[in-house]
Amino acid sequence: MNILVAEDSKPDQIILQEAFKEAKVDHNLYMVQDGIEVLEFLRMEGIFYDVPKPDLIILDLNMPRKTGLEVLPDIKNNPKWEHIPILIFSNSEYNGDICQCYSMGVHAYLSKPADFQGFINLAHVIDVFWSKLVRYCAH
Repeated sequence: MNILVAEDSKPDQIILQEAFKEAKVDHNLYMVQDGIEVLEFLRMEGIFYDVPKPDLIILDLNMPRKTGLEVLPDIKNNPKWEHIPILIFSNSEYNGDICQCYSMGVHAYLSKPADFQGFINLAHVIDVFWSKLVRYCAH
């Protein structure tokens, strides 16, 4: 499974990568910094010219240049990408953010874990649910 992670925090990127390793979850994680890079990745532009199409996208809600909320319509309105499951990964517990994300077509809204064990648990959940249980539309 190829997972595109849009996260501007380097420490969170590293923790997420280490959690997937620790959880023995064998997926390819591709890290980008913001919504602009998400679109470049999906279009296979620039440094992303030879990347695979992601099977899952994990978007941080608040990123520089283009936020998770700003990039969502670009993904959901493109027939090439609209079927890719999107998970929002955020520290925000604001109900308005959560409701807005679901109304825009996200598949899950995940709170960032408070500790490393929480990240490991999250990696397990993503592995079991999104790669073993859920079936996708093949495009």
